[in-house]
This record gives sequence, C-alpha cells and structure tokens, in this order.
Amino acid sequence: MEFNLPKEQQLLILGLIASLVVGLGVTAFQKIFTASSEKVSIETPKHDHLMTRDAPKPIIMVHVCGAVKREGVYKLNPGDRLMDAVKLAGGARPLADLAAVNLAEPVKDGQKIVVPVKRILGDQGIGEGGSGNQGISGSRNDATEKVNLNTADEKQLDSLPGVGPATAKAIIEYRKTKGPFARIEQMMEIPRFGKSKFERVKGMINI
Repeated sequence: MEFNLPKEQQLLILGLIASLVVGLGVTAFQKIFTASSEKVSIETPKHDHLMTRDAPKPIIMVHVCGAVKREGVYKLNPGDRLMDAVKLAGGARPLADLAAVNLAEPVKDGQKIVVPVKRILGDQGIGEGGSGNQGISGSRNDATEKVNLNTADEKQLDSLPGVGPATAKAIIEYRKTKGPFARIEQMMEIPRFGKSKFERVKGMINI
C-alpha cells in the first residue's frame, strides 16, 4: 500500500525527524559532559590530600650544653619544650641547677640551651663579713659540696660536667697507678680531659 503525500507534508515529516535526531544527540552530549565534570570534581580533593600528606614536617634544631649527660645538637618538633631538649641530651647531671631554667619554655630553631651547674662554695664562705660559717643562704649546708678527686667514686665523678663514665674510670685508675692527686690541675693529665674541660669543673672539685 503506497501513500502519496504532497511534497509539503513530506518535507514537514523529514524536518520533524531531523529535529528529533538532533534533540536526542544534544541530550546524550549533555549527560556525557555532566558525568565527566562530576568525575573531575571528585578526583581533585584526593590529589590535594596527597599533596598535603607528602609535605615535609618542619624541624627545630637546638644546641644543648652545660650540666647534661650528652651535649650536642638535637632535632625537635615545633611546640616541644626545653624539658624535651634536656631529655634528648640524656637528662640533667646531679649537679645541674634545673631551678635556674624554665623547663616549660617552648624551644626555638637555632636556640642554645645552657643548663647551669649549682653554685658551689669554696672552703671560705662568702656571707657578710667573710665568715667561713656563712654562705649564700646563711649556712654552708645550702651549698653543693665539692667532689674530692681522691675519695669520690665513679658515680660522683660522672656527675661532673664533661666527665663521662670512661673519664670517671680513668680518674680512679690514675689514683691506683700514680697515687692520690696532689693538685687539682693534675686532672688535665687524664686522657681526653684537656684545659677547656678542666676550667668548667675546677670550681667543683678539691683534694
């Protein structure tokens, strides 16, 4: 069965078919473009997260010296305190005056931390009038006693700044082989214990 339509109707039908095809094509393109945009927006935060995770953490370098067991330069994290630096340096020595430093102070990059030694009185007190029975607080019992090179044991010698376990043993061996110290300056005869270390401890020792 054949349909003989006028030419005008044929053109109208062809136009409708063409419009339908174009409309379907535009709709399909919009769906593809929208899906691609959503995929990009999801992947972008993941990339940013990886960049943040891989960023290097800041490091603080400090120099710890004085009345600590291991003087040197140590790495800390931002927000760490002075007490953290002292712990890294092996802790304070028995003669350390921790009351003279603020252990809660935040450390700074490039900071030099000096842990002082407790003030030690000599044989003569420094109280008013120069009396030997008067000290800084009115009594010599408030001062830290000096370490006797001829009678101190290894632990007492190790408490001195710059004197580690090896040097303490060397001092005791020196006493055994050469006899008691006649002068505190003889301490510089101990191997690897030179003048600079002696200057730091000479006010803390006697014979």
